[in-house]
Amino acid sequence: MRTSLLRASLCSITLLWATSGFAQLKVDYAAPATWLCLPGRADICATPLTSTVVSPETGALSQRSYSPDPTAAIDCFYVYPTVSREASPNADMAAGEEEQHVALEQFARFGARCRTFAPLYRQATLAALTGAASGANRELAYEDVRQAWRYYLAHYNEGRGIVLVGHSQGSFLLERLIAQEIDGRKIQAQLVSAILPGGDIQVPVGRDMGGTFPHIPLCRRADQTGCVIGYSSYLATHPPGADSRFGAADSPGMADACVSPGTLRGADSLDAELPTVGDVAKVLGTNFVENPGLLSASCVTSDSRTYLAVTVKPAGFGAERLGRALTALDARLPGWGLHALDVNLALGDLVEIVARQSQAWTARQTRTLRRTNPP
Repeated sequence: MRTSLLRASLCSITLLWATSGFAQLKVDYAAPATWLCLPGRADICATPLTSTVVSPETGALSQRSYSPDPTAAIDCFYVYPTVSREASPNADMAAGEEEQHVALEQFARFGARCRTFAPLYRQATLAALTGAASGANRELAYEDVRQAWRYYLAHYNEGRGIVLVGHSQGSFLLERLIAQEIDGRKIQAQLVSAILPGGDIQVPVGRDMGGTFPHIPLCRRADQTGCVIGYSSYLATHPPGADSRFGAADSPGMADACVSPGTLRGADSLDAELPTVGDVAKVLGTNFVENPGLLSASCVTSDSRTYLAVTVKPAGFGAERLGRALTALDARLPGWGLHALDVNLALGDLVEIVARQSQAWTARQTRTLRRTNPP
């Protein structure tokens, strides 16, 4: 009897501990295994990348190669989107196939312009988000990201400029991090930019600053620093409706932020770098495929939705095939639009924008040092 009571008591204590805020041990980000990407090691972000470029005039194929720059002047800090298919509400800290793939597809290209940092974190899983994810699930994910950020600043940054890169859950977590840890603080001076597609950045209608970030504006030039790029992409031919997942204003007088990466570069098209998968990957043998000039995009407001409206230009080799692929993606999850490709639809643009922002930020730092430390 006493043994049964003891076991019951232990079970009760264990359950209480496991469901309390004290149960979740903090991740030790001093351990390299807690990072998906770190500079100077052979991880997924150090992978040399290749892309097949399809000529819009002839359909001829050529290849491009992209490699990390170990001498990059700034850092990029990436929080990946919801990818975990674990049955539990929060993911474990293993660098699984899903985390590796999404970092390769969305983030590794930035290594040509910045040192790459990407913490593993106990994200709210697909199971939790499609079910009933609790505030505790999201809080655990945020606490991990915040701890990783603080460790990065204390042990890796050394005063360098920083680009924050996220998508979907990663964007939401970085939005909160910026609001609580960066906006209006001394560290804001080191913010080169934040690239947060598929999130929920709110700004007052007709303004570039306010709302989610009181002191950090939206980017309006490719060489502007200390600013934010955010958007949610939908096909122009299939705009978001009232029940769509992204692009909604949170309250009257506010709008979901939309910054077109192509427009920032002064281009009338997007430099899309789309991941190759399945048979396409086997045939082409490259990480990406590019169809120059076939996509254009602009920010559109319709009712209470503001979004990046993506158009497939009818002229050019492969336009019909690309249009079918995007239409199929749009139909796969009603209301989500082109969310899964938010980053890759403009990946080439975003990497080029980071290059220009890096030059502008480092030039300003050099001028400041010369003023404060004259010869």
